Amino acid sequence: MRKFLLLASAVIPIVTFPVSASAQQFDEGDQRLEIAGIAPAACVLSAPIATNGTNAEFNPGGASSGEVRIIQLVGATDAEPLPTSINLSIPVICNASHRIQVRSQNGGLLRDGGNAASRQGGQGFGEFLPYRLSLDWAGYQRGATSETTQDLEIGAARSAAGRATLAIDLSGGGGPLVAGRYFDAIIVEFEAAN
Repeated sequence: MRKFLLLASAVIPIVTFPVSASAQQFDEGDQRLEIAGIAPAACVLSAPIATNGTNAEFNPGGASSGEVRIIQLVGATDAEPLPTSINLSIPVICNASHRIQVRSQNGGLLRDGGNAASRQGGQGFGEFLPYRLSLDWAGYQRGATSETTQDLEIGAARSAAGRATLAIDLSGGGGPLVAGRYFDAIIVEFEAAN
């Protein structure tokens, strides 16, 4: 019985295929298969790195943060700010038109517990130290003081990939500062268009 089943299954395909092929005629037709996907607009930032600096160093804190540490904020003999600068390079990929905005949380370096109205100069000691920021991205360059960073924005009408450069510059002098820890946070925000 096993031989018969094997023989029958071997015979049926041999007989069926030639008959089927010669008995039918096929009409040609078109079929279309579409493949589609959506790439959402996005900006992806990688960890910044310091490209150069004077009296400052950069310590990365992960993919989206870091700390600029001023090595010596004031001179030992006069308590006046020392010149300080650093350039940070931020790898960026934006696949759509986008804007970049840089903001200062305090508007400058503010002493812990200090008053931003207590400025350098005159006869008193200051508790607030403004600085300059400049931004270079996708062929555009902008600059502002830490007090006017709301004006530090670049709108790019196309996608772009590369390195955004953020330069931070504190000029020296201007009057003595009160002793203490001075702090500011700089927020760099890339926003892709919808």
